[in-house]
Amino acid sequence: MPSPPQSHRHHYVPIWYQKGFLEPGKTSFKILDKHPTEFKDASGVLRGRARHILNKGADAHFWEPDLYTIRWLGRSDDVIERMLFGAIDTQGKLAIEAWLAEDYDAVHSSYWNVYEFMDALRLRTPKGLRFVKALTRKETQQDLMVAMQELRRMHCLMWAEGCLEIARAPEGSSGFIFSDHPVVLFNRYVFPGDPELPHGQDPHLHWQGTQTLFPFDRKRLFILTHVEYARTPGPGKARKPRTNSRYFDPSNPMVRYDDCIRSRTLTEKQVKEVNFIIKSRADRFIAGRTEDDLYPERHLPTTVWNKLGHFLLPPKHKVINQSGYTAVQFKDGSFDFQDQFGRRPRSKAEFDREVSKAKEMRAHLERLLAKARAEKGEPPPDFGDD
Repeated sequence: MPSPPQSHRHHYVPIWYQKGFLEPGKTSFKILDKHPTEFKDASGVLRGRARHILNKGADAHFWEPDLYTIRWLGRSDDVIERMLFGAIDTQGKLAIEAWLAEDYDAVHSSYWNVYEFMDALRLRTPKGLRFVKALTRKETQQDLMVAMQELRRMHCLMWAEGCLEIARAPEGSSGFIFSDHPVVLFNRYVFPGDPELPHGQDPHLHWQGTQTLFPFDRKRLFILTHVEYARTPGPGKARKPRTNSRYFDPSNPMVRYDDCIRSRTLTEKQVKEVNFIIKSRADRFIAGRTEDDLYPERHLPTTVWNKLGHFLLPPKHKVINQSGYTAVQFKDGSFDFQDQFGRRPRSKAEFDREVSKAKEMRAHLERLLAKARAEKGEPPPDFGDD
């Protein structure tokens, strides 16, 4: 069977994701080039800057030629684009659709795929690849592609352990825009160009005050917030590391997603603030339905960075539902314990104490339920072994 033809147009923002931001019945976006390049005419004379607002369809932009192509044994290969990102994009699409449809059976089986897709969008863009190169000091294309794969999933764990919210744009709103670096790290106290960070890079995810903003589509925004900061925000905590912050954890931590907050609809002004944050953290390109969408700052009373995004913190009374201590007993009788920051008992003695408390709690619950059933004349419950 012949091999499929090699692809050379590598989309770092997948086409299916872009289509979620199209206006119904439309096939193209307005795209702003924040840093348009100068060009020369046919005679070689510099004529100024190229057009800074483009009109493009979902398949015509947000790609670069051979961005992930590797060369070995004298041949070029697109296996990373075709096999790695092809699978991540397919699974990510299904996982996001499950979240949006509130299909929790599908969410359960595809939960981590959302974060793997988001993580890929952080690392595979031109801005992301510059981050990988600066972090690993890899120079050749082959070494850079290997390093990118070694860093895969680096963001997933702290995202999953955070406070989750899906907020909506109001009916009739212009909606959210997207950029050439779609997964945005936002910290109100770390402005673009902050001298503590390398030029063009974002605030660190492990800082308590760093939130993640990811528009699922034109109408819905995924917001992830560290629980400590969601409870008590403030400038003094903005750059402090989250408790037990780590980018990788081989211990297969437990997370929950059943209490994702879905109750909020943002105002049009708040949507514009989000879009301004997206624009400010973009590398070069942003896309919206209209030219006006590309200039959200025109509709804001201020663009002072630490004045933005107050509303992005989740409602405090709902944060408690996404945190706490988890105790699990499996069918074989064994136990597992973890707090909200992924920490487990550090010694056998500590583990045994937790087992004892878990058994006491279960026995107490069984007594309460048995008493309630006896008062109603019902038979005692069968708890089984799990």
